[in-house]
Order: sequence, then C-alpha cells, then structure tokens
Amino acid sequence: MHPRPILPRRHRTGALLLTLACVAGLAGCNRGPAGADAEAAKTAAAAPVPRYEAKLSLVNNNGSLRYDGNVDSEATKQAVIAALAHAYGAEKVSGDLAVDRYARPAAWAANLPKFVAGFTQPGAAVSFEGQRIQLSGQVAEADRAALLEQARTLYSGYAYTGLFEGVGAAPANAALASLGDQASAAEVVKALNQTPIAFEGDSARIAAGSLDALSDAAKAIQSAPAQTRVEIYGPAGGSGVAEDDLALSKQRAEAVKVLLIVNGVSPGAIETKPSGPDGGRGISFKLVK
Repeated sequence: MHPRPILPRRHRTGALLLTLACVAGLAGCNRGPAGADAEAAKTAAAAPVPRYEAKLSLVNNNGSLRYDGNVDSEATKQAVIAALAHAYGAEKVSGDLAVDRYARPAAWAANLPKFVAGFTQPGAAVSFEGQRIQLSGQVAEADRAALLEQARTLYSGYAYTGLFEGVGAAPANAALASLGDQASAAEVVKALNQTPIAFEGDSARIAAGSLDALSDAAKAIQSAPAQTRVEIYGPAGGSGVAEDDLALSKQRAEAVKVLLIVNGVSPGAIETKPSGPDGGRGISFKLVK
C-alpha cells in the first residue's frame, strides 16, 4: 500500500476554499426555487376563496332604477353602475353595490349593458345571481315574453325563474284562469284558495315558482267587484314552538301581501292574519264582509 501524498499547505487551503464555494453555490441554487415556491404559497394562501355568487337586483320604479347587491371587485362595481347610468341616465339611478372579495366573478356583468337597455317596464324587478335570472314585480304577459327572449339571447344556458316561468304556456292556475270578467267576490276568493303558493323551506320567502301564481292572483283581486276586501292567512311552520310558528305564519301572510301590492292590488283591499300552529300548510284567503 502506497501512502496518500500529503499536499502542501497552500494546496490544501485552495482545495478547502473550492469545496466551500461549491457548497455555497449549491445552497444558493437550492434557495432560489424554494424561496419562490414559499412566496407563491404565501400569495395563494392570502388570496380569498370565493364562497358565493355575485348578485345584482334591479327594480324599475316608473322609469327610475334602484339597484343593490354585491360583486367581487371595484372594477366590476364601476362597470355595472356605468352601464345602468348609460341606460337610464345617472340622475335616475340609485342604490348600493358592495364589493366583497368572497364573491365569485359576475359572469352576467359582460352583457348587462345590452340587457338593461331593454329593461324599461315600470314595476318590473329582476335579479342576477350566478347563472340564474329571476323576474318579479308587475309585468304584463307581452313584456314578460320580450324580457325572456332577451335573457335567452344574452344569457344562454341560464336558469330563468319567477315570472319567466310559464311564459307562452297555458295558465297553470286553472281556477284563476276560469274566472270571468263578472266574477263575484266569493268566486274570486274560492279561486284564490285553489291556487297553491309555496315557500322556500321553513321560511317566509316565496318560492320562485309561485311568483307567476301571485301575479294571476293580483289580477283576480283587481277584477273583483269594488269594495272587495280579502284576508290572507299564512301557513304556520312545524317547529313545535307555538310562538315561532305563529310568527312565521304572520310573516308568510305579509310576504304574500307585499307581492300582491307590487302586482297592483290596493293595500286597502287586503289584510293579513296569522293562522296559528294549526292553521294548515298553505296560504288561505277569506272574504271580509
């Protein structure tokens, strides 16, 4: 065995410095990508995760427009307000649109300028939420059809609910549809009680599919003989707590009253009553004599 040669001190020092330089270089190379990954991870962690859909509600009050809702960014907010102001005039537009970073991007915003240009029906209300468009308020059949056609053109594949449902089809409420122009108050109330009105879950929010029925109900009440007055009894909840069920009953009756008024019924022609825990599952109407 041959002994390992011993390098002179200056050579050993040079080799050591070279080794340290290589190690430092490798460390620097490794630190770059790791640092970039850490920074990217930190940025991703700081970005909010969208939790719900952006929403916009519009109400046409005799040519003036009221709006409210929430969107994901200030840029979207300003674009929406600009579109509304362009269609109606800035002096006729008012409302509040919040910016919420947890809202998803508003896909409906891109075609909003074209939609609101044709949204000119006084008394109409429309809301955008995700890929759903809901129509409510007081809207004639021809206007409903025109708005639905416009919505389908601009927002293909969306769900069209509320007064959009049943457009062009035969009336879903046979009892109301069969009423003649000379129907008595008693006949009107009988037809109203044969018209189902649904709510969303255990709440006082009227289901979108019942908005059309309430529009027809409003027309029936308006066509009733003068001085006809109707009481509305709201269905109770099923919580088993008498006070809570009574409160929900009253809230449901009030919700129906509000939509009837929005659809043209005089506030003096209708009043609300709670039906109580044993008041049944549906809205009921009673003629006030």
